[in-house]
Amino acid sequence: MGMENAANYEDWQTAAAAYDEASGLDEWRQDESSPHYHREELIRDIQQLQKLRACEDIHRLLEVLHASLHRHHNDLLEPALYSTAMSGTKHIITRYLDEVESTIRSLVDTELPGWTIQQKLGVVRRASANLGRSALLMSGGASLGFYHMGVGRALWRAGLLPEVLSGSSMGALMAAGFGCRTDAELEALFTPDIPPIERLGLERRTWQDLIRNRTIMNPKRLLETIRANCGRYTFAEAYKRSGRILNISVAPTRARQKPRVLSYRTSPDVWVPIAALASSAVPGLFPPVSLTRKRDDGTDAPYIASERWIDGSLGEDLPMMRIARLHNVNHFIVSQTQPHVLPVMSGLQRKGLTGLITEATTGWAKAQTIPLVGVGRKLASKTALRVPVDMVHSIATQRYTGHIDIRPRFEPRLYLKLLSNPSIDDLRHFVIEGERATWPKLQMIRDHTRLSRCLADCERTLMALVSS
Repeated sequence: MGMENAANYEDWQTAAAAYDEASGLDEWRQDESSPHYHREELIRDIQQLQKLRACEDIHRLLEVLHASLHRHHNDLLEPALYSTAMSGTKHIITRYLDEVESTIRSLVDTELPGWTIQQKLGVVRRASANLGRSALLMSGGASLGFYHMGVGRALWRAGLLPEVLSGSSMGALMAAGFGCRTDAELEALFTPDIPPIERLGLERRTWQDLIRNRTIMNPKRLLETIRANCGRYTFAEAYKRSGRILNISVAPTRARQKPRVLSYRTSPDVWVPIAALASSAVPGLFPPVSLTRKRDDGTDAPYIASERWIDGSLGEDLPMMRIARLHNVNHFIVSQTQPHVLPVMSGLQRKGLTGLITEATTGWAKAQTIPLVGVGRKLASKTALRVPVDMVHSIATQRYTGHIDIRPRFEPRLYLKLLSNPSIDDLRHFVIEGERATWPKLQMIRDHTRLSRCLADCERTLMALVSS
């Protein structure tokens, strides 16, 4: 069984290892030289950390560790180091990360003369703040957004699902489902072959309702589906019960208003299901949504009563700058399922002449489109066309990629089902294809997030000792 048709990650790994061996890429992994990092300095730092750890020279060890990470960490994030062999990167990188993690854990686990637990905790927290952390951003994509379920499952099973989650439109529904669940509930979600979710969220209005409301879909049915899949929690309640930081982006309907990212920090008392509904309110399909919040007495109240919100993808599909500022994130894993983006990404990732032609054509089209749309915005600023023209401008100028991009295979036949509820077979297909798109990225994600995950684990360990 080949990598493209693997039924699980273990089968994929076996196929990837066989491919690397047959194609001679194992030799590339063993070769320590590379233009992307300084081999001699990397080897020297590995040896120096080992020596200082053995003689317990703590102050010098901290100095060397800090300088080494500053020198090498960004180099080792180079995507080219993970685009050659299928089963992993160069072995020297793994050796270096092994040594750095062992050094950090030894500083935490060993009793050090003159060091209190609180002092260790302070060092770990400063290091964590300096290093930053990762987030998973899930794009919009109508029914194609069900691919996110497979991406989430692959990351969860590998122990790599980030604590910071963000979603827009269909991605918001998935992010809400992940971000409101406890670990035990996520395990129950991801264990079955077909995740036990409510999938029938799209219900067309009757002709009478359509004429009266001027939108095609019934928002009440979608809200019921969202609540069935993520419960009834505010952002603060979701964070408290899951430990995951949920972010949902929404776009404004009023001129001069900016897109917003709703989270436990920016809007702790806002109801998550209503926020997800607003983020999914594609104009023409669903009406704009007024957000609601939970009062101290448990009753509902408007949240910014004068504003109504629509599909988050139209404002900012991947709100990286806002997520970075809010949660100290500097590394973004993007699960991309936007129908207008997938064909382009598929072409760009092809090798040879096809990839070059796609890149040149895309660059030319974007260069021509953005100025024209900008002129259109000015002309339509005081007309009924302002909103649709603003949407086109936002779609054309947004960034749709992160540091690590996960995208499913481009399957044109599925575009006929964009506005349909998935069947059981459709859902099974979306999940396995989402996993297959994620498996080739897992080693890269594991390495890129290894030190931040190590520091987070050490912080939890020290916090438990402080409170005991």
